[in-house]
Amino acid sequence: QIKVKRRGDDKKYVAKVLARGTECDLAMLSVENEEFWRGTEPLQLGRLPCLQDSVTVVGYPLGGDTISVTKGVVSRIEVTPYAHGTSDLLGVQIDAAINAGNSGGPAFNEQG
Repeated sequence: QIKVKRRGDDKKYVAKVLARGTECDLAMLSVENEEFWRGTEPLQLGRLPCLQDSVTVVGYPLGGDTISVTKGVVSRIEVTPYAHGTSDLLGVQIDAAINAGNSGGPAFNEQG
């Protein structure tokens, strides 16, 4: 069973796994309880960032209970071996400070 909670709220909601990518340590979850989604807006995904694009990195690094937000610039884009599987996947290297445990968090450019 997977439970998720909203930032700043201690209530936990049951989530369902819609898809998972074991080779990239990623899962897509869904929460059926409408209360969980109240006051949220969907994220519109944009294009892949280009070299020298400014990005904002978001995540929950080890050693804390709050969200971490860091800014940086894309310095490299290449296919690279991934530590959790046998696949080579697209990697985007940025020059932002990344705290331990937060290296897989999302990176957003100005278009999302």
